[in-house]
Amino acid sequence: MKAPFRLLLLAGLAGFSSLAELVYAQGTTPVVLTADTAPASVRPALTRDETALADPMREALRTLPQAKKRFLAGLPSGDQFLLSVRVIATDTSFRQVSARVLGWHGSTVQALLLPDAKNSASATEPVPVSFPETAVVDWTLLRASGREEGNYVGRYIDTSRQMENLPFR
Repeated sequence: MKAPFRLLLLAGLAGFSSLAELVYAQGTTPVVLTADTAPASVRPALTRDETALADPMREALRTLPQAKKRFLAGLPSGDQFLLSVRVIATDTSFRQVSARVLGWHGSTVQALLLPDAKNSASATEPVPVSFPETAVVDWTLLRASGREEGNYVGRYIDTSRQMENLPFR
């Protein structure tokens, strides 16, 4: 992938206003995107994102069934199961957000969309949502100790940002 495109992609993923601000400004429940339900105006951005993140997304989705089984079997006290999904940010863009899973019935997930940690100045509450399993981009099992499992896409994005910030020699 060429560096300018990667910069544009990463800026797009991180540059939008917080989900909570968007939700309350619009006065609506956030719309969780799937490839089938995405509006035509957002599809080009989704396609670019899926191309750029193909390998980590493939691994996240390959391992999701085992992670789902672990969640359904019950997690130890203090552990959290998070899913990354996309929500509409503007008419032509989306934003990747984390959702804390509350329940999973068949292929439908009940979760709380978490406020954006980068904009912690606005103390907002998580937003309850329900979405199909096909909307999942990544998963993270967050242990009470702070240890993470999964987070394939998140680690890829973090590593890409670190690589782009390295000084040239």
